[in-house]
Amino acid sequence: MLLIPLLVVWWPGCRQYPAVSSRESLSLMQLLYTACNTRDEKRLADAEKGVEKLTREGKMTAEERAGFDRIIGMARAGKWEDAEQAAFKFTQDQVGQGDDTPDDHDHRKHPPPKKGNGK
Repeated sequence: MLLIPLLVVWWPGCRQYPAVSSRESLSLMQLLYTACNTRDEKRLADAEKGVEKLTREGKMTAEERAGFDRIIGMARAGKWEDAEQAAFKFTQDQVGQGDDTPDDHDHRKHPPPKKGNGK
């Protein structure tokens, strides 16, 4: 019985990051992704300062902070690609793309209907 909850938590498609609680956090998430994608130390420092500021102002939960800190730590350790992928996953998790809901009903994944004689 314990195996099922563990699989749900560790399944690759499941959410790995918490929902952010402010618009400012979403902006920081974009800045962090850009910093990692471009390997820009200045942007990374700006993102780190932004995380500290939102934490001080009470606009960021401890879980959010841990997510940001994890990604910033990867980048600081020179693991830019890992940090970029993690920042992207963090963003995906905000829009529900990180959950385990099958997306086989997404109309964008199906070809448009053919016009003409119905073939």
